[in-house]
Amino acid sequence: MQSKVRAFIEEYHMVKEGDQILAAVSGGADSLCLLMVLQELQEEKGYGLCVVHVEHGIRGEESQRDAEFVEGYCKGQGIPCKVYHCRAADYAREHRMTLEEGARILRYGFFRKAAEAYGANKIAVAHNQNDCAETMLFQLARGSGLRGLQGILPARAGMALRKADHAAEGQTIIRPLLCVERKEIEAYLMEKGQGYCNDRTNGEMEYARNKIRHQVLPVLEEVNSRAVAHMGKASFAVAEALEVVGELVQEAEGKYVREQEGGIFISQEVLAEKKLIRTSLLHNTLTKAAESSQDISEIHIRQMSELLERQVGRELCLPYNIKAERVYGGILVAKRQAKKAGMQQQTSPCKDARPGSSILLPKGTLELPDFGYRICTKIIENSPDFEKIPKKMYTKWLDYDKIKGIMQLRTRQAQDFFIISPDGKRKKLKNYLIDEKIPKQERDSILLLVDETHVLWAIGWRISEDVKVTEHTKRILEIQVQGEGTHKQKV
Repeated sequence: MQSKVRAFIEEYHMVKEGDQILAAVSGGADSLCLLMVLQELQEEKGYGLCVVHVEHGIRGEESQRDAEFVEGYCKGQGIPCKVYHCRAADYAREHRMTLEEGARILRYGFFRKAAEAYGANKIAVAHNQNDCAETMLFQLARGSGLRGLQGILPARAGMALRKADHAAEGQTIIRPLLCVERKEIEAYLMEKGQGYCNDRTNGEMEYARNKIRHQVLPVLEEVNSRAVAHMGKASFAVAEALEVVGELVQEAEGKYVREQEGGIFISQEVLAEKKLIRTSLLHNTLTKAAESSQDISEIHIRQMSELLERQVGRELCLPYNIKAERVYGGILVAKRQAKKAGMQQQTSPCKDARPGSSILLPKGTLELPDFGYRICTKIIENSPDFEKIPKKMYTKWLDYDKIKGIMQLRTRQAQDFFIISPDGKRKKLKNYLIDEKIPKQERDSILLLVDETHVLWAIGWRISEDVKVTEHTKRILEIQVQGEGTHKQKV
């Protein structure tokens, strides 16, 4: 273990003499192995070592015991250790994000705080080859491109654009155990006679990553016992390829992209480039404009590419309140200004959306003053608790993974329909409104949530049968409609 990790650290130049390394230790097998190996190499490599532990307030007494375990180990070894306590569930709820996302942001915030206190310039985390393989499969299943297939990188500078990584700005994240499998870690600890903490949530099958860990990877290892290691090598190969692509994209950006008053301009001449270069350039530009890469997907890049071939004056609504506009010679990418101070508006009507429609994003708040609505959305990752499914007419849970493409808000059109039964039977919206005895003069003022195929929800009335939450639902889209408009319809 020691020699393998040493060679990996040297290959990727993770540490140098005089570094101060902050090890993130949860108390589990991976992080404890990381700490022990760093201890073994400390004198040889000449770096300082300290520890941070974050107790997320999720698992009650079990979580507290983990914190005490880490503190006790560090005290016995004479390693400086800081323990931070937080309430990740409350933070995630307050900021309308998943528990996993909220916990990660808090965790990396405490990492930075501890690094500053100890003067650490490197933060070591305990990702291993299994984590990398799980990430690759998870991203692949969700429709990722090459970026997702690079899995987890051996090192990451603190200036990464992902929101949670901002918390570690100024330090470099290193992953010394990315060269070993989880079974090697467990064998190492057994050989040393060292106990560790077990997180019971790692075995709960409602989490997608746990399903990959316990159900998918074991089958792949039956096909080839070295499947995890081979996926790790493939991950590094993809990362190396992306590095070359990155250099080509940077060269292309110098030719086709320029910042100007009002936004970032992309020349239509970029269409002459290979698709991989073009799409990577568009992704980089959108990420820069949004100041984040989260929730930016292949569909947004495809829409930007298509916009380059459309007539001048067309517009496209994108995540983070970004607008892309077809102008002479290319497209202009810029932030829209929210109409109300203090309100983060998801988007406003765009020329590329259907006339009179607005795109609804899965996270955020959208103002629709013409209807008197404020619409708040969030994604809930946990399996549904059916007792908590909202019964209110203006708060709904939908199965997010069954929604096709972009969601839009608009009034009715001639061919609109619902799915009204589990077997896929359709009913025209017009017939539904007649059956509900909604006055003819009111039907055109009902706001509809639609995807690329059909009506998902007639707001204030019913939702489509096919997007209802079931025991198989993995991600729940919660939509809350607030404002004076919610008092205008019968419920």
